[in-house]
Amino acid sequence: MVCKRNELPQLLANDKLALGLWCSLVSANAVETLTTVSYEWFLLDMEHTTASLNDIVDQLRVLDASSSAGVVRPPCSDMVFIKRLLDAGVKNLLFPNIQSVQEATQIIKATRYAPHGIRGVSVAGRAAEYGAQADYLKNASKEIVIGIQLETKKALNLIPELASLPEISILFFGPGDLSADMELLGQPDHPEVRKAVISSIKETVSHNKTAGVLAPNLDAANAYIAAGARFVAIGSDLLCLRAHANHLLEQIKPIK
Repeated sequence: MVCKRNELPQLLANDKLALGLWCSLVSANAVETLTTVSYEWFLLDMEHTTASLNDIVDQLRVLDASSSAGVVRPPCSDMVFIKRLLDAGVKNLLFPNIQSVQEATQIIKATRYAPHGIRGVSVAGRAAEYGAQADYLKNASKEIVIGIQLETKKALNLIPELASLPEISILFFGPGDLSADMELLGQPDHPEVRKAVISSIKETVSHNKTAGVLAPNLDAANAYIAAGARFVAIGSDLLCLRAHANHLLEQIKPIK
């Protein structure tokens, strides 16, 4: 299937809890295996992995044959790279470490054609079914979901302004980087960090915007869900692999 219809906008509009899994292994086989588990979305990470654009397309092809949504985290908010991701069929984007409303506004423009934006025009890519989708240019922006990651104390102060931008669907909080900015490096579930994230989630919800978060553990995930987060990642492919392998090794009884 070439670029299935994006159902994530409707899921977010219904205010339903959408649970996701971080994917860092850069493996279409791993993603395909995980689609047998009922996650609503998978985050394909490019910020902290070796993933290339071709790697992302391989994983999207798997997800387009499943009921789960693919969300891509680019390494940065470069305008040219955004264009290439969109042409390749990426419809859901989560941008890391946004520090200003101006940066968020530029991201919005990069996902829209003129006169509303600056996206370059092409119907030759995967997103337009290689030219077969005649109305792609007219309807492309309707399926695009933009998530903005807020990962510093400065960024948390931008919530009201960012929430006022209708093109942004998700304000997403990263406890890991936030803990570093709060001088609590490596303590993403420190009480002060959790307090800041919960407060930010509630503020986001008060502005009628979807709040998302990558939870460091299940207890934190439940706390964030209780606060109103609806787009929640509760683990990663890499950590699941390592944790189960370690569990097997610890449980085996050595022969004496």
